Amino acid sequence: MGLAVKAVLALGIDGLAQWVIRVLVTFVVVSVAVVLIVVQTAATVLTGGEADHAAAPASTPIAVSPGAVQVPSAAPTLNVGLDSQIIQFAQAWLGVPYLFGGCSRSGVDCSCLVQNVYAAVGIHLPRVAVDQFNATTSISDPQPGDLVFFANTYTPGISHVGIYIGNGLQINAPTTGQVVSAAPVFTGYWGAHYAGAHRVRG
Repeated sequence: MGLAVKAVLALGIDGLAQWVIRVLVTFVVVSVAVVLIVVQTAATVLTGGEADHAAAPASTPIAVSPGAVQVPSAAPTLNVGLDSQIIQFAQAWLGVPYLFGGCSRSGVDCSCLVQNVYAAVGIHLPRVAVDQFNATTSISDPQPGDLVFFANTYTPGISHVGIYIGNGLQINAPTTGQVVSAAPVFTGYWGAHYAGAHRVRG
């Protein structure tokens, strides 16, 4: 007589049913635990080790007056890790509609985009492009994560800002009817209005 038949006879129908239920429950519990571990591990890997950190910056950043920004004697090179974080946060805004005076994911303008991105990495900048220009240090060779400024666009003087991402490109919130996108810095419309690159102080 086979082992299975002997087991059924030894346990009886009720005993066998209970044993099958216990095995199935154990299997389900173990499977759920494995799935949870895999999901948590994947989330941690995808967010760079910060599973609970929101990729999107806050929709209402903290505004700081220009005088609150520390001014060292020279413009330091941005930390490589910080550069990549700034670019990642800027990329997270791609496709958001431009809205003059807007400061949220439903609509954002150029200076609030910059303010939100930098606030997401713990650096607080003023709200308006010209104030951001005055609160940062002029540099001749922009690196990814630096700011690029433009003049005489919709108004005289410094009137537009973007985040330099390398290869002659910026991420910016351009104008009404457009969305946050990558655009050339040194050619075309923006090249004709280019006013220089700046690095955040302090």
